[in-house]
Amino acid sequence: MWLLDRARPHLGSRVLDAGAGTGTFTEMAAADGRELVVAMEPDPLFADELELRFAGRENVEVVQLEVDDVSRGTVPAPFDSVVCFNVLEHIRDHAAALARLREVLAPDGRLFLLVPAHPLLFGSIDRTVGHERRYKRGQVRGLLERGGFQVEEVRYVNPLGALGWLVSARILRRTLIPEGPLRLYDRVVPLLRGLESLHLPWGLSVWAVARRPSEHA
Repeated sequence: MWLLDRARPHLGSRVLDAGAGTGTFTEMAAADGRELVVAMEPDPLFADELELRFAGRENVEVVQLEVDDVSRGTVPAPFDSVVCFNVLEHIRDHAAALARLREVLAPDGRLFLLVPAHPLLFGSIDRTVGHERRYKRGQVRGLLERGGFQVEEVRYVNPLGALGWLVSARILRRTLIPEGPLRLYDRVVPLLRGLESLHLPWGLSVWAVARRPSEHA
């Protein structure tokens, strides 16, 4: 998973997967032998699946919780890193959500953030899956900086995926992405990584890495 490859060198030993879904990222992070990976998921059905998937795994803890309810009293903070992939766009008050995630980070801990890009791509699929918004790169930077983070990286990723989304959601007005294109994309992703080095002004998502400054910074 290319997102894990980007984040892996900086995850640290204690990780919060904020919006774990079915546990794909949690599985990969825990397999590296980290001290603790907390799989936090608000959906009770997904949370039950996570409990079954990670039963007996000593370094994985499953917590059923909304990002809005994250605090040092509800999760075993502090964390060396927080991973928040495709979650923030579902939350109405995204600034407050980022403040809560910052609260549970250790000083110098990092937030790894992935959100859907480009408001002009907002369409039928976004409405179906409950997105409040899509983001511009500068908007993500400003949101993080105003929230007290030091931004280390913010960029668009997956330029070809953006074209597919444009066709499916805006032109064809589909409410779901067909499985065929998704399977094809999974196969060609390793061949497209070279495009990411070009820092194109276009992509399906915005990727950001931000640090909670140390107390003495």
